[in-house]
Amino acid sequence: MDAAGSIRSFALSFPQSREDHPFGPEAHVFKVGGGSTMFAILGDGPPVSVTLKLTREEREVALELPFVSEARYVGRYGWVTARIEDEHCLEAALEWMRESYWLKAPEDVREAAWA
Repeated sequence: MDAAGSIRSFALSFPQSREDHPFGPEAHVFKVGGGSTMFAILGDGPPVSVTLKLTREEREVALELPFVSEARYVGRYGWVTARIEDEHCLEAALEWMRESYWLKAPEDVREAAWA
């Protein structure tokens, strides 16, 4: 299972998404639009992890899972970190990435993506 590769490919498949490394080469930050709006941070690991923004309701559910924790530094703003331990964790993280992108993308980009 190449979890990091799957996450990276999925993140870059969204309209106007790009990868950046403002925190160093080990933190792959995925941004949307022309500014600095991030929607995911991939850590190569081990273990591979991904940090994402979720709605309050989704965050409450996610935090009940053993592989999810409140994200360092940005957790108070609704971000969680998921450790990718198996295929189930990867599937959940990819679904949450879709939500994180939706929450952070500018409205015109969201409209174009789902038109």
